[in-house]
Formats: sequence, C-alpha cells, structure tokens
Amino acid sequence: MKLPLLAVLAIACGASARLTAQTPPSGPAPGVLVDIGGHKLHIRCVGPADATATVILEAGGGGFSTTWSRVQDLLPSRVRSCAYDRAGSGWSEPGPAPRTMKQEVFELHALLRAAKVRGPLVLVGHSIGGLLVRLYADRYGSDVVGVVLVDPAHESAVLYSLPLGRWVRLREQARDRVVPDPRREGKASTQYNPDDDYLAEGFRALYVGRQANPEPLGNRPLIVLGAGKRPPPPGTSDSLWEVLRSERDQQVRDLAGLSRNSKFVLDSASGHAIQQDNPSLVAHAIEEVLEAATRHARLVR
Repeated sequence: MKLPLLAVLAIACGASARLTAQTPPSGPAPGVLVDIGGHKLHIRCVGPADATATVILEAGGGGFSTTWSRVQDLLPSRVRSCAYDRAGSGWSEPGPAPRTMKQEVFELHALLRAAKVRGPLVLVGHSIGGLLVRLYADRYGSDVVGVVLVDPAHESAVLYSLPLGRWVRLREQARDRVVPDPRREGKASTQYNPDDDYLAEGFRALYVGRQANPEPLGNRPLIVLGAGKRPPPPGTSDSLWEVLRSERDQQVRDLAGLSRNSKFVLDSASGHAIQQDNPSLVAHAIEEVLEAATRHARLVR
C-alpha cells in the first residue's frame, strides 16, 4: 500500500514512507505469480499444504514479502506460512485504482482463494499491515483463528503532513467521501493521485468500527509485539517527540484490547521492524497463537 497522503514520517509506521512508486526488487520471484482476475499477485508459501492452519504474513508500508523471510525460515517445518506482495509492490503487478485498504483486503482474499491456500488462518501484520489484517478479520473472519500484530499502526495514529507542514491525526483528515467498493478490473494504479487517496477514510472507518465493537476479535488469541527503540524523526524537537512517542507506545499496547484472549510483549532491543531485528520473537509469537488456536486455549501470560 502506498502511503503518500500525509506523510514521510509516521509515528504509525516508525519509518519513512515512499512518495513514489516502488522499484521492483531484483532477481526472480521467490514464489509464484497468481492471477486474481485482471492482475497477478506474488505469493511465497513454505511448509506442508495440509497443515492444520496457515499463517498469512502482511508487510508494512513499503515492505515486500521478503521482509518475512527470516521469520518463515525460523518457523517449524510443520507450519505452513505464506508471505505475499500487495499490488504494485515487490513482484506483484499493479492493481486497479483506487488503492484503498478495502481493495487490498479484497485482493488478499481473492489471492488466497486463487492460490488454494487453506484455512483456518493466523494473520500476522506489521505496521500498517496490522490494520489490513484487522480489516481482513472483520470482513472474512470465519477463516481467521488468531492474530499477531508486529509494532502495528493504530487507527488514531499521528502522521506528519508534508502539505500542511505539521503533525496530524490521520483519521481526522477524512472527508465526507464514500470509499469505493473493491473491484477486480480497472485502470492500473501506477502513480500517486490525491483524488484516489482514501487512507484517512480507511483509518476513520476502523476507528468508528472499534467504538461500536471494542473487542472485534472476541476470544481469538492475539499477541501484540511492541518496539522498544523509537529514534526521533529528523527535525523533531525532544519535547514534541516525548509526547508523540508516549502516545505511540500507549497505542500499541491499546491494541491488545482487540481480543479478550491476548497479551502484549515489549521488545526493548528492537526497532519498528521487529521481524527483521528479532525474527525469533515473531516466530515464537506465531507458534504461541497457533498452539492456542488449535487447542482453543488461553494464551499463557
């Protein structure tokens, strides 16, 4: 998902967001390209196809499927895991505009069906990918048995707006627009168009939905991993960063409240990309959620 609306520097994402189309990675695709009707998406699955459950790995903004390679390598051979590239990212072809969160989730569902990826599913989302797996669980929850959120974005995230020249709460920038319904075909999105940017509306919809249903995951096991290292963005004063960082840390902890069967783990040694700084922690969290989901048990705190 492109994040150019508000942002180069995001508390939600903890890193620079790209303002232009991504350069495809070099070399052959490590997985396969699957036609979902109109364009092809890249997915790499490892582990037995007949596993009890399948782990779906959703990258953050600007991330490719390869961001999960070390985690996939560390998971036991009995675990089936699949990492993919959203349309226009990594090895995947561009998809129809507008590139809304609803469109991204619709395409993931279509990809899993076309690739014959079996449920039940454990969803793992990093950064803004955390919002996408939450939306997926809301839309297609019958197949979702557990969730792991890796330093996830929050629906009330504060971002730095280049056009406005200040920090803003993204959901408060939403206009009174209806987010278009997802579609399989249409003109491909190859560059940023502000008229097609519905990211603020997507954040607001998640916020409104959570006000109505504070625990949308019910009793499904959920582990939230938070980063302990958050260096200040360039040009941000220490006093402002102290406020912004404190809010960001509280927001990550808050997301453990999405389920009545959850726990929060702070990784004091890792930055935003925990899956790369400490892949063994992420792999262990996935195994914990898989075990609890399989046994219909409570997570061990």
